[in-house]
Amino acid sequence: MKWLKLSIFLVILTVFLYLRLTPIINQTVPYTYDQGRDFLKAEEMIRDHNITFIGPTTGIQGVYHGVWWYYFLLIPYLIFSGWPQGFYIAQFLLYSAVNLAFFWFLKRNYNYLTAILFLAIISVSTFFIRTAFFASNNTLTPAFVLFFVYSLYKLFDRKEVKYIFLTGLSMGFIFETEMAFGLFIIPAFLISSLFFKETRKLIRKVKNLSYLSAGLIVPVIPRVLFEIKNNFSQTKSFLNYFYSAKNVHPVQFYGLVQERAVTFWQYWQSIFYQENFTLALIFLFLVLILIIFKNKIESSKKLLASFLILLLPLIFMISLVNKNSFFWTYYLDGVQYILVFLILSAFYLLTQTKKLSILSYFFLITMIIINLFAFTKDVTAKKPIPLIGLRADNAIMRYVLQKNQKKDFCLRIYTPPVFPFTYRYLLDYYIKKEGYKIPKDEPVDNRCWYIVDFDEDKERIEDWLSKNLPSNSHLLEKKIMENKTRIELWSVRD
Repeated sequence: MKWLKLSIFLVILTVFLYLRLTPIINQTVPYTYDQGRDFLKAEEMIRDHNITFIGPTTGIQGVYHGVWWYYFLLIPYLIFSGWPQGFYIAQFLLYSAVNLAFFWFLKRNYNYLTAILFLAIISVSTFFIRTAFFASNNTLTPAFVLFFVYSLYKLFDRKEVKYIFLTGLSMGFIFETEMAFGLFIIPAFLISSLFFKETRKLIRKVKNLSYLSAGLIVPVIPRVLFEIKNNFSQTKSFLNYFYSAKNVHPVQFYGLVQERAVTFWQYWQSIFYQENFTLALIFLFLVLILIIFKNKIESSKKLLASFLILLLPLIFMISLVNKNSFFWTYYLDGVQYILVFLILSAFYLLTQTKKLSILSYFFLITMIIINLFAFTKDVTAKKPIPLIGLRADNAIMRYVLQKNQKKDFCLRIYTPPVFPFTYRYLLDYYIKKEGYKIPKDEPVDNRCWYIVDFDEDKERIEDWLSKNLPSNSHLLEKKIMENKTRIELWSVRD
C-alpha cells in the first residue's frame, strides 16, 4: 500500500509539474500591459533605489492595491538579473510550494485520500494552472486565501491566540493583493463569527480582537505610510467613489444578482479540468452531501466546514452592496480554494462513513483518470508552439534588435493599450544584458523601425500612424508575424 500511495502521488505530481512548466519553458505565458508595467516597476525600484509604498491601480480611480506584489517581484528580479521568464518561474515555485504544503497539511490532519484528491483536482484545474504563471497582483491572493483556510482550521482546532493573529494577517494580505476581495471577506468573516457559539466566544474577548486587528493592520502599514505622506488621497478617492451618485457600470438589482450568480458559477466551474460542466455538477452533488451530513464530522472540522458554508453566501450578499458590474471577474480570485476545501471536507466525510466510503473511490478514481487523460492528450498532441504571450513579444523584439546589430536605430511602437510597457521591459533587459543601443525616437540615417501590434480597431492604428509616420516616408521592409504584429522599416526620404 505504501508503494501504491507513493506511485499515485508521483503520477499526479508529474502531471501537476508538466502542465505548469510547459508554458513557462515555451514562453507562451501571458505577457500584457500589466506584466510589462509591473516588471518595469520592479526594475525601477532596484535601479533607482526607489522603494514605493503602494501597488498597481484598482478599478477605482486614485485607489491602489497594496505594494506586496511589487515586493514579491523584487525577489525574482534580483535572483534572475531581470530575465523575463524569471518572474514566471518564481510564481510557479511559489504555488508549487503552497499547494504541496497544503497537501501535507491535509495528509496529516485529514487523511491521505483527501490530500490526493486535492492534488488531483488542482493539478488539471483551469484556474489553478493559470495561477502558476499569470504574473499579476491578483494571483497572489489565492495563496493568502489558502493561508486563511489553514489559519481557521488551526484556530478552531487549537483555539490559540496566535492563530487569531494569522487569520487576521491572511485577510489583511487578501485585502492588499485584491482590494475588492478584501472588502467582501473581512465583513463576511466578522458576521459569520456571530453565528457560531465557538467563534462568538473567541471574538468577544478584547485580547483576541486585538490580535485579530493586529493581523489585519500589519499588511496595510505601507498603505498607511503612503496615505500619511499624500494627505490621505486614496481614502478621499475611495469615499468619493462609494458616496458618488454616479456608478461607472451600473446594473439593476435583479441583473446584479444574476451577474454575481453567474460569476460565482464560473468560479466553481473553473476548478475543474477545462471547466467541464459535467464535473462541476457531479462535485456540486458532493458538496450538497456535506451540507446535509456535516454533523457527522469531528467538531473542529465540522465547525470549519459550517463556517465556510456560511461565509460564501455572505461574500455573495456583501458584493451586492456595490451596484456596479464586476467588470473584471478576477475580483474574487482565490475563492476557488474555499470551494475546493468544501469538496475536500465532503470527500473526507465519505471516507469516514462506512456506507458511503465506496463513493469516495468513485470521485478519486475519476480525478486520477482525468489527470492521466490530460497528460496523455497534451504530450501526444503534435502541434507547433503558438506565437503568443511572452514568446511573441520576445521574438518581435529580438528580430528588431538583431536587424540593427548593436548600432544606433530609431524605433516607434504601437500597442492597443497605448503604453508599450511589454516591449520597453524587453528593450531594457537586452540593452543591459547584451549591449544593444537605446533606440531613438527620431529617424537614424533617415530610417525608423515601427512595431505595430494587431488591433481590431483599424482606425486607431491609422490614426497613430498618421501622427507618427512622416508624410514623406516610404516602406523599405515589412514582416508580419504569426500573431499579426507588423514590423516595418520606413525611410523618410522622398
